[in-house]
Amino acid sequence: MQWGPIPPSGGPNRERYLDHHGRSSLQVAADEYEEVLKLLGADAAMMPALDFDLVEQDEDARRAIQREKRAEWLKFVATIDQATLDAIEPHIKKSVSAAMDGLNYLEDHELRESAHAAIHRAAFVKRGLFGCPITYSADEEYWTDCPINISHLRMGVSAGLVSDFECSICGKLVEDCDHAMGEYYPKVASRDADGKCSICGEPGCDHPVGETITVAAWANARNVKATEVSMVARPRYPLARMVEKSYDLGPAGEDPRVRSAAKHGVLNCDGDLGPCKGFNEMTEWDVKSVSSTDGDAEQQIDLLYEP
Repeated sequence: MQWGPIPPSGGPNRERYLDHHGRSSLQVAADEYEEVLKLLGADAAMMPALDFDLVEQDEDARRAIQREKRAEWLKFVATIDQATLDAIEPHIKKSVSAAMDGLNYLEDHELRESAHAAIHRAAFVKRGLFGCPITYSADEEYWTDCPINISHLRMGVSAGLVSDFECSICGKLVEDCDHAMGEYYPKVASRDADGKCSICGEPGCDHPVGETITVAAWANARNVKATEVSMVARPRYPLARMVEKSYDLGPAGEDPRVRSAAKHGVLNCDGDLGPCKGFNEMTEWDVKSVSSTDGDAEQQIDLLYEP
């Protein structure tokens, strides 16, 4: 969970909210990707190219591209020194994350495909340089946070919450105070026991203690209790999404060699290295519909080992 204002539920205000945050996220994704290219320098021209259509329905064609690109990346990464890789890693991870945020904001926007392309572009490089590990947990399940698999499942979480709301000006319950939410009132800046400012709630702001500042009244939730959580296709908070999911390898997952590879961080998903098969819009709420986008796991096991 994140602290922050609840996004508008609909209408022009929500459209503006999604457009603003979506464009900002795509800009961050692009800037961080450019930083990766700068760090690679002249080597960037030798980097494997994302030269295929992003969507391919034929599984054999997807697998062939994944194999080809994996071989290209193995050759390329062997030419890059560790110091450069260490400098690149935080930037490419941020590019992937921002691109995924961009899609979550813009999934019903004209820039949807731009966000889709940004995810593939950044995930392609991240997988090529650093892998996309499939892990094995203490509960004896395989898990993945593959950007392609996660982002292409178009669903999120909607929480049902019950809370009291206190006035940001006087601290009383909204129904018991005389302030109108959204109107401006004078308030004296102070700090609580944790050093947070009474004006903005931040610990390291520039509001001088004791100074009177005119601020808008707003309802601050307290005593928040979650009553239920639902899986929905379009969550009100656009970033309320899955960050990891179980990965069914079928009978191959019982192979001790596969399990050992996962435990040692050398079992990788190759979904980022080739085309996807499009978005799963989750129009049918069947558990079986929550599947990987890079093909049947049993048939993919030959792609998962790194030499």
